[in-house]
Amino acid sequence: MNNKLKIVLPLVLLTVFASGCAVSPERNNFCAPSTLSPEMAVTVNANTPPIWQVVPQNLNEWHNLADNFAKAGASNALALAKKYSVDISEEKVAGVRTFTLTPAKIDLEKKDKVILYIHGGGYVLGSGVGGTAEAIYLAGLHNYKIVCVDYRMAPDHPFPAAIDDAFSVYKELVKEYGAENIAVFGTSTGGAMTLILSLQAHEAGISQPKALVSGTPWADLDKIGDSYFVNDGVDNVLGNYDHLIKAAAQAYANGADLKDPLLSPVYASDEALKDFPSTLLISGTRDLFLSNTVRMHKRLLLNDVNTDLVVYEALSHAQYYLNANAPETIEHYEIINKFLDKNFVNE
Repeated sequence: MNNKLKIVLPLVLLTVFASGCAVSPERNNFCAPSTLSPEMAVTVNANTPPIWQVVPQNLNEWHNLADNFAKAGASNALALAKKYSVDISEEKVAGVRTFTLTPAKIDLEKKDKVILYIHGGGYVLGSGVGGTAEAIYLAGLHNYKIVCVDYRMAPDHPFPAAIDDAFSVYKELVKEYGAENIAVFGTSTGGAMTLILSLQAHEAGISQPKALVSGTPWADLDKIGDSYFVNDGVDNVLGNYDHLIKAAAQAYANGADLKDPLLSPVYASDEALKDFPSTLLISGTRDLFLSNTVRMHKRLLLNDVNTDLVVYEALSHAQYYLNANAPETIEHYEIINKFLDKNFVNE
C-alpha cells in the first residue's frame, strides 16, 4: 500500500502548527494578509495537507483513505457537538442513514423549520458522523434543527447514488415539513449536491426548498475554469486538481459525461435554473473552486434567481469553517444566518 495514504487529515481539522508563514516547494506561497485575524492567518499560512495529493490505486486504498478520514473527522465532530450542546441522533430516512442535529434550544420561529445538510468530500470522503461538523456550527450557533444525509459514495457507489440518496431524504422531509419549511445547505461536493437537488426537484415536478446555501460548489467536475489554474498551489486546502480531485471525479462519474448537469450543475438549462429558490453562494479569493462558484452565480443571475455571492478575503477552499478559533468562522455563520433569516425563516 502506498504509505502516503496513511496520512489523513480531514478538512475540518486543518490547522497549522507554527505561527509563521511556511514556505513550501509544493505551493505558490503567499503569506496571510494583514486583513485577516491572527487566528485565521495561522490557518491561511499552513502547508497543504497531503490527503488531496494522493491517488488511490485500488479499492483497498480507496477504503483505507475513506475510513481513516471518517475516524479522524468523527472525533472532531463529537468534540464540536459537545462544545455547542448539539445532540446527534442516527436515523434512517427513506432507507438512507442520516444524523439529526438538535440544538439545546430551538427558536420559536424555527421550530417548524428544518435544514437538510449535505457534506463534502469529493463523493469519496466524509462518511459517518464526521461528515456533520460543518452543520454542527450552524445548529449550535443559530439554533436550527438539521438533518445530515450520509449518502453512498464512490468508488463502490458511483453516480447517481449520492444525489439519489440526498433527493430521497429531501422528498421524505417534504412530506413531513413541507418544502416551504426546508432549506438545503452544503459545501464543496455538498455545495454542488445542494444545487443538483434543486435540478432534481425541477425535473421531478416536486416543490423546491425555500432556500439554498451552496458553499464553494464543485459545479464543474472537469478542470475547466480560471481558478483551477491560477489558484493551483495557492489554495492550501486542496492544492490542485490533478491528484485526488481528478481521481474522485473519475471514480464517481464512472464514465458519464462530466457536462451532465447532475454532475456539473453549471451546465444546467435556463429553464431549470429559473425554478431555483433564493441561493447563497460562498467562496474565497484563494479557492481552487472560485471559478465554479462565480460561474454558477452568473448563471443564476441571468435567470433572475434571487442570489447572493460572498467571496472571503484570502481564504482557500472551505476554509471559512476550518478554524473554530477564528472570528471569521463565527462571522461566516452569521452571514449564513442572516441570509436564512431573510429568505427562509421570516419571509
